[in-house]
Amino acid sequence: MPELRRILAPYLQENSLPEGEVFYAVSLAGLEALAAEQDGGLKQAMLECLEQGIWPERFRANRGELSAQDQARLLNSSVAVMGCGGLGGLACLLLARLGVGELLLVDGDSFEESNLNRQMLATPETLGRPKAQVAAQAAASLNPACHARGEVAWIGPDNLPALVQGCQVAVDCLDNLTARYHLEDACRAAGLPLVHGALAGMEGMVMVIPPQGPGLRDLHGPTPPPKDHGAEVLLGTPTPTPAAVASLQVSEAMKLLLGRKGLGPGQLLHLDLAAPALEILTLG
Repeated sequence: MPELRRILAPYLQENSLPEGEVFYAVSLAGLEALAAEQDGGLKQAMLECLEQGIWPERFRANRGELSAQDQARLLNSSVAVMGCGGLGGLACLLLARLGVGELLLVDGDSFEESNLNRQMLATPETLGRPKAQVAAQAAASLNPACHARGEVAWIGPDNLPALVQGCQVAVDCLDNLTARYHLEDACRAAGLPLVHGALAGMEGMVMVIPPQGPGLRDLHGPTPPPKDHGAEVLLGTPTPTPAAVASLQVSEAMKLLLGRKGLGPGQLLHLDLAAPALEILTLG
């Protein structure tokens, strides 16, 4: 601890809370100095500081809702985001900002002009580029301690078992039920919880699917309807809805990673931005 304080001393900021408690935060420059001094990475420097109750400045606003132990647990966590468009593009950025240490970002598609209304990573400069690669670069740029890997691939039963291996939570940001069913099957086989998100028009839905328990077949039936029959085709995907649904998905993923109570088996979080209303429904 004295050695840690010596290295960090020029970079520490004292913070006082209303009840008189004091805690310290360290700047990015301080973390980089610690990493260089100890010949380690930025993530390891963050973990060492959190172990001593010193908060990386970038995570200081998480304090209160999260403990230092919670933040360290997130840094040691791994999440797979399947689909990097409207839902996944924002989800990966939020997970990186939250402090998740490892992200696998999977999508076989590239950005096109019709994505510009709602997909956070779609810009005139990224048109034509693979979504997974853009997502990985953006997440790593936001949080250099986050190891973000982009996998340019369409998912299916052949590649999903290897993709989800080693992850703790998968986030379903796909745009068709056939792929979603394959993802659910792979997560169940791997013993992995899946945070499902879907939207159409001004409505959205989030569901946590445990390795055992109700899932997409209980919601949509044994056979997935084709994509061109979906509600998204009729109602569209206006700008606000994906952002709201992705935020709710990340919230549920965080709870799973931290062992907190979230949506239970068979519960659906239904969002209607037109009303507006937020309600929990139960399958069955």
